[in-house]
Amino acid sequence: MKTWALYSLKGGVGKTAAAVNLAYEAAAAGRHVLLWDLDPQGAASWYFGIDEPAGISAKKIVAGSVPLGRYVQPTAYERLSVLPGDRGYRQWDAEIHAAKSPRKVLERLIEPFSETYSLLILDCPPGIGALATAILRAADRVLVPVVPTPLSLRALDEVLEHIAEKKVGKTRVRPFFAMADRRRRLHRQLIEQPPESMAQAPDVFIDYSSHVEQMGTHRAPVRAFAPRSRAATQFTELYRALD
Repeated sequence: MKTWALYSLKGGVGKTAAAVNLAYEAAAAGRHVLLWDLDPQGAASWYFGIDEPAGISAKKIVAGSVPLGRYVQPTAYERLSVLPGDRGYRQWDAEIHAAKSPRKVLERLIEPFSETYSLLILDCPPGIGALATAILRAADRVLVPVVPTPLSLRALDEVLEHIAEKKVGKTRVRPFFAMADRRRRLHRQLIEQPPESMAQAPDVFIDYSSHVEQMGTHRAPVRAFAPRSRAATQFTELYRALD
């Protein structure tokens, strides 16, 4: 099982939209996918039709007193399941700090899912803390959506610095431009002449799109309701570039 983490220091950069659509694309391509919504707001879960909180306790999960797999829910899409977000996740950082082996907490929780799934996608909350560091250690690939602006690029630099500081050697960071508005000169310039920090980015980027906004209306990945849209094509191409 491979683990991809959608992570950014900043909110509002298209992270959850990318997690939902990449999970859908991977399942459509034949992989057995689990999307773990690590954000207490549970937006990714909501997109897949999950309304009720699962009542998950971060303390019990980290302690190992409750099996995480019991909370997994199927979606309307073949080969795609969701581990829902929950308000109880607000205590992640404190519980990981208190664990006997904080570096290995997430890897220990993830390992049993390898028997069922070939791809685990983590939709991560913004910020840097114990959970973020655990994610960076556990993920095979960290996908960082970057809006083509200096502030968003600065957030990417901080992620790279944090990885270097924590000596997370195996982490492979793949940034990509998201919420790009090519009507804006700055966005066009940064896409056409990306900085060195975007050297590992695929050629594909995600436009700022009304179809992405409509995910909230349809509560579905873009290709499920607008298969011929540019956004659907871009998410398909992004998955293929990352796979």
